Amino acid sequence: MTVSPELVSPTRLLDHRLEELVAAELARLARRAPALADDHLGLIEASLQRIIDRLLPARGRDSAPPEAVAALFDLEHA
Repeated sequence: MTVSPELVSPTRLLDHRLEELVAAELARLARRAPALADDHLGLIEASLQRIIDRLLPARGRDSAPPEAVAALFDLEHA
C-alpha cells in the first residue's frame, strides 16, 4: 500500500530526503575509499547528522508551518 503524497507532511518528506542524501554520500565514500572501515563510515554518518541537526534543528522543522517547509525545500513535488 502506498501513501498519497498529500498525506505526507513536508517535515517527513524532508527527513526522508535527508536520510537518502546521507545514505548516498556514505555509499559514494565506500566506493571511492574502500579502505574506510565501517566504524569510520559510522563516524562520518554521525558527523553528517550533526551538521544537518545544526542547520535544520528537528525542533524548528516540527514547529514550522508545513507550507513554509515545503516552500523552502520545494518538497511538494518530491
